[in-house]
Amino acid sequence: MKTKLPVPNRDSIPLLNKLDRPDTAERLLPVALGVGLLAAGAVLWRMKPGALRIPEPAPLHDDSATHGWRRAARKSREGVSKIAPDNLSDSVGRSLVFAGGALLVTRLLDELASRR
Repeated sequence: MKTKLPVPNRDSIPLLNKLDRPDTAERLLPVALGVGLLAAGAVLWRMKPGALRIPEPAPLHDDSATHGWRRAARKSREGVSKIAPDNLSDSVGRSLVFAGGALLVTRLLDELASRR
């Protein structure tokens, strides 16, 4: 005579307490964000899109009738252009790569430290 084994149903399977185990999405979201930041930064840093290129200043006409505030704005623009990068993608891309890498390393160390 064969004996039937009990088939588990929803009520007989113990549920894991959410306080015992953090949600998987909550743990993986920083990793996905870090990878996205790292990838976007690498693309910007490498590709140097033209949209982030700082335009050359308009030529200054030797017009003495130009208002004082226009001359001051043009001189300020020329001063800033000497220290600003030619393409902002270098600065923004590098910052995104560092931020993404830091987020990934922090999350990895957090995972290693929380292991029991």
